[in-house]
Amino acid sequence: MKCNLVFLAIAAMMVSCGANKSYTLNGSVADSTFNGATAYLYINGEAQDSVAVENNTFAFTGEVETPAMARVQIQQEKKRMRATVVLEPGVIGVEMVDRSTTNLTGTPLNEAYDAYNKASDEAYNTYREGYMALRQNKELTDEARAEQTKALRKVYNEASEALDSELFAAHKEDILGATAMLNLSDYDAVKFDSLYAIAGEVVKNAPNVVKEKARCEAVKNTSEGKMFVDFTIEKGNADGTPVKFSDYVGKGKYVLVDFWASWCGPCRGEMPNLANVYKQYKGDKFEIVGVAVWDERADTEKALGELPISWPVIFDAQKIPTDLYGIYGIPEIILFGPDGTIVARGIRGEEIGKKIAEVMAE
Repeated sequence: MKCNLVFLAIAAMMVSCGANKSYTLNGSVADSTFNGATAYLYINGEAQDSVAVENNTFAFTGEVETPAMARVQIQQEKKRMRATVVLEPGVIGVEMVDRSTTNLTGTPLNEAYDAYNKASDEAYNTYREGYMALRQNKELTDEARAEQTKALRKVYNEASEALDSELFAAHKEDILGATAMLNLSDYDAVKFDSLYAIAGEVVKNAPNVVKEKARCEAVKNTSEGKMFVDFTIEKGNADGTPVKFSDYVGKGKYVLVDFWASWCGPCRGEMPNLANVYKQYKGDKFEIVGVAVWDERADTEKALGELPISWPVIFDAQKIPTDLYGIYGIPEIILFGPDGTIVARGIRGEEIGKKIAEVMAE
């Protein structure tokens, strides 16, 4: 009898543990044209499950070891609906009202996330209403409108930061803290480190936080005053042969390196600035090198015929240099000294010409 009781106790405990990992995600979509479409559940960018939408509803069931941020996405021809949820044990309700409105219910973290999202939406809507009012106010001068818009944006940024700070303070030990932490740090390595130091292990081990920590370390390793980090692109030359970054950098010249892509509007916008600098300073002491990242070779080649680029370009670099240098957005323009030391990072617009004039005058 004792053996049977022990067995029953163990079985009950196993059932209980299993129940603690189980989730049911009940979803609804207001737009009936999504009926017949497939709803996908993504975790860390990878599809975990898929179900058909029927009668404006769908459901996912499964188990999760620890709560994780997940995305529900429904695609119907050119229309798409998606929502971010916290996948955690329990019954989760996801109501997809429209492209900008989702209601989350049913579990503690989802209700907390829903409250945060609604407060964030309210802050943004207040900003947008004010912005539109300023645009439509014909009595304002351009200067006054620009100044008031700047003040309005400042209020919005402060409100957003306050909401993220609240979320982080309340959720340092769970997955929502990771969302707040990344919003607060906003790709700033110093801010990231200060928040990381007080975050709990769940936050530190969140995949997006682990990725951002690696990027911040790369930024530190390639900050101003550091020596350049070399890399090789197997088909990086125009003729498809291998090219090393060190073929250009650290060879006795100042080298301005432009990490860019053909599809990037701001990248294209910087080309006239780079062309002016190149025309003025090209020679034994100065060179520009373009590094095409996150782009198709054919598109890069096409752009070379459209843009005022007369300097060397490394093709097909993709993520290799952006991972090494911690680059999260382009264009990223970095100036390297004659010995390969990083002189300046993130220079744009008029700063480019000023910085080159400064170093060339030394």
